[in-house]
This record gives sequence, C-alpha cells and structure tokens, in this order.
Amino acid sequence: MAESLPETLNMKDLPTKQVKLSVPPLNEINEVILPELLKNFESVSVDVVQCPDLTQPPFYLASEGLSGDENIFDIGSPSYLLPLVNRNKVYDIKDFKQITGTDPIFAVGAGAGPWPHVGVNSELAGNVHMACSYVKNSSRVVKINSETKSYELEQLPANETRFALLANFYTSNGVRGEVLRIVCEKRKGLLDFVTSIRLALSTFYGNQIVGLGGVILIENGKIKVHVMPDFSKVPINSEEDLNKWLNFFEVPSPLVCLGYLVSHDPGLDLRPQHFHSFSEHGAGGHYHYDTDPTTIKYTAYLNVARHIYRVDQPAEGVVLFGKD
Repeated sequence: MAESLPETLNMKDLPTKQVKLSVPPLNEINEVILPELLKNFESVSVDVVQCPDLTQPPFYLASEGLSGDENIFDIGSPSYLLPLVNRNKVYDIKDFKQITGTDPIFAVGAGAGPWPHVGVNSELAGNVHMACSYVKNSSRVVKINSETKSYELEQLPANETRFALLANFYTSNGVRGEVLRIVCEKRKGLLDFVTSIRLALSTFYGNQIVGLGGVILIENGKIKVHVMPDFSKVPINSEEDLNKWLNFFEVPSPLVCLGYLVSHDPGLDLRPQHFHSFSEHGAGGHYHYDTDPTTIKYTAYLNVARHIYRVDQPAEGVVLFGKD
C-alpha cells in the first residue's frame, strides 16, 4: 500500500514565540567581529556597504537585497528526525507572511527539503521571494542517489515552497540597503568563518541576542558538507549513530551558502548557526568548514535581524545532538 502523504502544517496554528533581538549598528558589529576574524584568517576586510544586486551571478538569489523588516526564523528541530523521523512535520515558507505580516518577504536559509515532493529526505537551500500573489522560488535541494551514494542537486519548481522537520531562515523585504561585507582569505586559525563571527558576537554581547543572516559566497577552496540520505529505518540514538547515517563530502567552490547565525540562546532550543550551500556546477550541502585553508576565500553579505520567531519548538526533555 502506498504511503499517505501528510497535510502541510499551518504555521499560524503552531506554537510560536517572538523575541526582540539586540540590533547593534552595523559599524559596531564590524568592530566587534574584526579581531576574531584576524586571529583565524591571514587576510580580512569588514565594511558596511550598499548591498549589491544579489539576483545577479554569482549569487543567483530570488531578490536583490537583505533589508527591510529583518527577522530570523527557527522552525521545528533536529529532534523531529530522532530516533525515527516524524513525517508529519511539513511546513511552508509561504506561511512566514502570516507570522510577520510582511509583504513582500524574501527568505533565505537552511533546512530539510520537502520529502513529499522530492521523494526522499534532502538538504534545502531555501531562496524564495513573495509579494502579494507573486512567488519567485529559486530554492535548491541536495539529495543522495541511493544507488551511487553520490549527491545530486536540483532546483525546486516554482510552486514547491514546502520544507520538512527543521529550518533556519533569515527574512527581509528583499530590498537593497546597507549590509556587512566580510571578506576573508587563507585560514590560519582553528575556527571556521561562521563560527569565528558567532563566537565574537557571543563574547562581546553576552546574554544579549544578536542575529545575522544572508549569503556567504565561497569563491575559492573547498568545504566539508554533509547530505542527509533518506530517513533512517533504524533508530538514531547517539551522535555516533548520526554520523554513520549522514553522508560527508568535500566539495569544490564556487558555492553560495544561505542561512543565519545567532549569538545566544535564551532557552528557545535555537540552532546557533546553520548554512546550506548550492552551486551552478551541481555541488552543495550542509556547510561544516573549509578543508583547504591555504586557498579558501569567503565573501559574505550579512544583515542584522530585529526579531526571532521560534516556531514549533519541541517539548523539553527531547535528546538533541547534531545541531551545528
């Protein structure tokens, strides 16, 4: 008998917590993150600039900019994969408008792909611009070919804006404005690009919550990614089980990474950082870190968020791991 497909959950009916974030000036964030980046990279520049048109190559985003009603969303949880998948956790990016009241809304981020459409579990690089009845969907998914065990990247159709289980998105009106431009080359320290930024914010701002989101272009070098296979048929009960289940790859640049980072979790079971990558040459997946420090080059355009929306947080006591 064919498996029945779940109804898409209506986000306005799910438990949602809204938390106001600290919104430091971009020039201040610039000064806060620069020392940590200089510890970990040979060449660093951090500037406040007018956002370029991100719809153009090499970014290929669905809207031009990262400004206007800037927010971040943490939806669902890795817990919904564990120990066996909860297939009922299917959401829709279109529902973000119900939560924020924003129109237009541009969403970029990382999550699990819409398995009812893809047919299997996958990694989602979400990239959707919505205005009234208009939807531009440039999202990609990366999945595992069960026969070859290799990854495959595909673009979702215009009307497929769902995702499953978990996701972390940065949202805005998608207009161009001032953003942080961060360029780092030749890693010399132990911390990767995203972690360097997050820990610098965490150290300086303490219990204040600062969130940044947007796009990171990996211009040169290689990165380690994972791509989830189809859902496990045996329980995943430990970090060791999780790592055996995941598929890890070293993938070449150029790569576009979408997502957010947050400096502090006030008890919302937040994912501290989450970026998924895609490319025009077929590579992509969940970003971990760069693997060739001497050749790596990152160029990021990030903006600061004003609120975080925590949607469908799991009950306390659920075992969590594999969140970074």
